[in-house]
Amino acid sequence: MRRQKRKSQTQKGFTLVELLISSAILMITIVGILVSYLRCLELAEIAKNKTTAMNAVKSRMEQIKNTDFANVMANYNSVTFTTPGLNGMGVSYVTTTIINPDVLEVTISFSWKQTNTHLIGEDTNLNGVVNGGEDKNGNGILDSPVQLVSSIYNV
Repeated sequence: MRRQKRKSQTQKGFTLVELLISSAILMITIVGILVSYLRCLELAEIAKNKTTAMNAVKSRMEQIKNTDFANVMANYNSVTFTTPGLNGMGVSYVTTTIINPDVLEVTISFSWKQTNTHLIGEDTNLNGVVNGGEDKNGNGILDSPVQLVSSIYNV
């Protein structure tokens, strides 16, 4: 009689528990990547809109600088403006100093809404006027991350 050795049967493959755990890990990873991708798209839109707003503010500042000194206060103090391609409103403020009336301080800011209705700046209703509850720091103007301040001298 011959004895035959039985080959041990090895199981190949994954158990159901292992598949469920690996699927859960994969889903968490995919969701994390998707959330990161969507956040990157949002940040890219903010950067694009910030550049557009900054260009509009710089353009307004150049207009003010090219205006006769005597007309700057009358033509640009608390005056609003818009820019194409951006749902927002800019506003310029012109103030004088008591020390030297030949110096005007010009502040220009721009507030806008992103496509996800996230507001950038203090002007919540985008009308260019300080309404109740909009001026968070109490300085009397609508502040924004896109804001330029410059002094203009009468020469």
